[in-house]
Amino acid sequence: MNTHAKLILELYDMAQHAGQHECKEEMIMGVKRLLPFESALIGDLGIFGNRVIPTGVHLHNVPAERLAERQHMLGEEIITRDGQVTTRDPALRATFGNRGKSVATDIAHSTRDSAVLAYCRKFETAHSLTFVSDRNVPGRVSVISFWRASRRAFFSGDDVALANLALPHMIQARQINERLTAHAAQAPATSVISDLSGKVYFAHNDAIALLQEEWPQWTPPMLPEELTGALRSERTRSYTGRRLEVRCKVEGSVLNLMVTRRAPDVTTLTPAELRSATLAAQGLQYKEIARQLGLSPSTVRNQLNSAYRKLNVANKTSLSHVLMARGSFPHR
Repeated sequence: MNTHAKLILELYDMAQHAGQHECKEEMIMGVKRLLPFESALIGDLGIFGNRVIPTGVHLHNVPAERLAERQHMLGEEIITRDGQVTTRDPALRATFGNRGKSVATDIAHSTRDSAVLAYCRKFETAHSLTFVSDRNVPGRVSVISFWRASRRAFFSGDDVALANLALPHMIQARQINERLTAHAAQAPATSVISDLSGKVYFAHNDAIALLQEEWPQWTPPMLPEELTGALRSERTRSYTGRRLEVRCKVEGSVLNLMVTRRAPDVTTLTPAELRSATLAAQGLQYKEIARQLGLSPSTVRNQLNSAYRKLNVANKTSLSHVLMARGSFPHR
């Protein structure tokens, strides 16, 4: 078996046996053994209207400020109607023009834009090898970028050929891993980076989903006004809502937000709701609960609907997990 085929098999093996964060890092390191680079990114570009914002991004040897500085130094990036991108970044522009293929870019030979050159010098990027998926996923575009710092270390034709072979599999393996680990991906916190006015530079997919649960009509690029107002308070720099909690750290001109789902509070249930919920979590049906508690099935149904709503769960399995975690599930 040649080394390229072995790498592809390893990518899918990683997808099945690693957590989400570990999988991305292991895949990057696997490719790095055959295709050297100093830093890398794998993730998505979220599309909100016609704006492009990095989401679900995993960074390898890259400071988080690179994402915030990108929009600050290079401006917004816009998706056009024909699926291309309006950007000052020559590597991303060239890659969007060749979606589904890896594109090597010598930054200094590709642009005279002083802001781009200053940005690349600041983050030690001389050469880029970028792949943008041509598979249509609503609201996002998958992307992988590898970067080299030395002006002499250009990406060769062999590097591009290896990337064309491996990177589509890398994206597919990552998607498989996300599906396999979705039930376990209960990260304690997920991040958003914005400026002081609330303009979003970067957000994890989980953070966007949580913010949209709290504010269903909200979309980037600006944080919800209610949240921005709370975070402007120098005393707390925090927000507690119905579904989430946000803690904020100010780093220069950047807000680093940690977004956490609020733990369900079993104490919000009435005694009657807790009794019905406990029996439902043990697997009993409406009629069985009603018979055991001496209630009508419709009353039990109303109590359970109220409990589901208060605890933000959708089924008996989730209900059982919440009750057990809070010590409210009596052992039989």
